Amino acid sequence: MTNMKLVHKIFISSAIMALTLSSVSVQAGKIKCWKNSDGFRECGNIVPPEYAQKGHDEINSQGIKTKHHKRALNKEELAAEKILKEKEKAERIAKEAKERNDMVLLNTFASEDEIVMARNGKITSIRTEIRLTYKSLNKAKDRQGVARKQAAGLERAGKAVPKAVTDKIQQAQKQIINYEEFIASKKAELDKINGQFENDMARYKELRRPRKVSTNPK
Repeated sequence: MTNMKLVHKIFISSAIMALTLSSVSVQAGKIKCWKNSDGFRECGNIVPPEYAQKGHDEINSQGIKTKHHKRALNKEELAAEKILKEKEKAERIAKEAKERNDMVLLNTFASEDEIVMARNGKITSIRTEIRLTYKSLNKAKDRQGVARKQAAGLERAGKAVPKAVTDKIQQAQKQIINYEEFIASKKAELDKINGQFENDMARYKELRRPRKVSTNPK
């Protein structure tokens, strides 16, 4: 008896859906179909509020599905989707950067020797900056040393150290810090250039390597 009731219910639901489709007066592709709480398909102009978050299809007047709206995601699914999108974005950015770098390598350098020359030119320029900065650093240390000796002599004599002397010491100290930071940054830049050179050279060789043409035997 229960099976008969279920069959009867399915039949009625199908009939209602058919009548709905035939009577709904909407533009093509605007009929919406969803599953009710009993798992049966229903259609109409508007998805009932209790089913709006569960997903639905849009169909045309011939009953052909034209669009599917996914169900609303829960918090965990939204978080997972966000992580996936961020990962895909990072991968896309990395791929685009690699393609740009490949283009620069091929368009800028005609040979491996030119890459070496460009690297050597950058290194020579940076080493010159470091050498000149060391000279300025040593001069600043000398000025500070002179000012400190002057201050120490005055203190031993029981005299007050003039502000001009303390200013020289402090100014020299600031210059020393700035010079040392600049030298450290330039040394780090040298390391970066050398590392980039190795990567660029390996990639350039790969890009210039003749491609093997595969032949499929007939």
